Amino acid sequence: MNLLARAAGFVVIGLGMVATIAGLALPWTVVGARHPDLVTIAGIAFLGPLLSALCMAYARTEPRRSRHIATVAGVAGAAAAVIATALARLVEPSAGIGLGGPLTVVGSVALVLGWAALVVTGAGALPGRGWRAWTAVAAVVVVLMLAGGLAVDWAREGRFVDATTAGAAPATQAVVTSMPFTGVELVGVRGDLAVLRASDGIRAIWLGSGATAWQYLRSDLPSQAAGLVDDGVVVAFATDDGVLVTGLETATGAQRFSQRYQSGKIATVHAAGRTAVLSGVGAGAGDLLGIDARNGAQRWRWTPARDGAACDVTDLAGSAETVAVALRCRAQGVDDVAVGLAAESGVERWSWHAIQRGNTELRVYFTESGFVTLTGPAPQRATYMDAGTGSVGARHDAAGALAVPAGASLIYASSDGDQPHLAAVEARTGASKWKVGLAGLGGYQPIAGAAADGQAYVLWRNPGGALRLLTVSAADGSTKEERAVACATRCPQASIAASGSHAVIATREEKATQLYLSIT
Repeated sequence: MNLLARAAGFVVIGLGMVATIAGLALPWTVVGARHPDLVTIAGIAFLGPLLSALCMAYARTEPRRSRHIATVAGVAGAAAAVIATALARLVEPSAGIGLGGPLTVVGSVALVLGWAALVVTGAGALPGRGWRAWTAVAAVVVVLMLAGGLAVDWAREGRFVDATTAGAAPATQAVVTSMPFTGVELVGVRGDLAVLRASDGIRAIWLGSGATAWQYLRSDLPSQAAGLVDDGVVVAFATDDGVLVTGLETATGAQRFSQRYQSGKIATVHAAGRTAVLSGVGAGAGDLLGIDARNGAQRWRWTPARDGAACDVTDLAGSAETVAVALRCRAQGVDDVAVGLAAESGVERWSWHAIQRGNTELRVYFTESGFVTLTGPAPQRATYMDAGTGSVGARHDAAGALAVPAGASLIYASSDGDQPHLAAVEARTGASKWKVGLAGLGGYQPIAGAAADGQAYVLWRNPGGALRLLTVSAADGSTKEERAVACATRCPQASIAASGSHAVIATREEKATQLYLSIT
């Protein structure tokens, strides 16, 4: 048994020397590929692999002092491990934990373990050529290598992540009314789950019970934006030189990928088929990124610029094949432009310059038949464009300040005139489909809307802060339900998302860290 332990000790020492040298050569940070200073590198190299090599050579000439030599080498290795650990802990997580630091620590620890085995066994020969003995040694070494690999992975990523996956939905079914959840944004609704973004990551909530289905939280990086793309959730975390983008399965929360990209501040994540489009907003929005939502591969990068100058990004919408980006460019006066990009390649397919100009920024929506832009002062001018070619079709005056895409139509909500009303317009032709007055909502303003499964949900607020949700048929505008929405105070921030037969209203106080959800 001593011979096996001695043989394993020598092999582990050899691997520790290689790992330590490799760790010192590799970058310790992802951003800037930074290393420790040369004096520190020399000190670790001397205490670790160099002194171990000298001690192995010396032990062969003085076998009677092998335990003393192993003790000296083990203590030196422990000193190297302490120094490497202290330096690795100084690396800022936002800069990215490179492979170098954790690998150096693991290599130094391996030296200590190897020399400890030689202290215990003392002098002696190694096993002969019998395969059984060396098989046992190999098994020990493989186990230690796996443990070292897990330790490196934990040091780089695992210690910062608190992630769970979803099990079966709870049997308890209850309507959630103004229940508080940690979060700053309602990302969306998919099936029986509401997805919330918080400053530390993503949580999914069962609509039937309000229980947490799964979560992906990080203690090292703040989240910037998130979106539902294809059948997954894509969330962007801020780093020193860009973003860390993580893809998760919506149904289970299982991680698909987690990769870093150079980018400016990300404010929105939109879906364009399987492509997640990450974008900033306003002035200095920076490049748009197109990322495969299933494996994290960067498909394209596009700079919003015209005539040699950067443009503001004012809105974005996506179809399965095209991304429509609304821009405000100032290289030659104020110019509002909509640009169509291929979802898979980012190549510009078409561009359209707004005829009506004004202070109101260009907006763009996707209906199942194509894109619709809104521009100009009230009543805004709506223009239909083919998603693939950008060819311009019918135009119409927007019938309200709030537009909600619903199938092939746009449903407008307005509080102007004698009483609030809803109106539906066929996007492709501009033809009016229906218009209904809302006598019971005098004094209310439309603030948010969503549509799903043939129903439209419009959220209204009065000057006192009270909220009411109106559910109507997207086909004819007939009222399905009208009810008050509970709100903690004045609820200055409110949003709504819908999927299937569910609508979720999220309210939040300004700069608060809790969302109050009401679920239909």
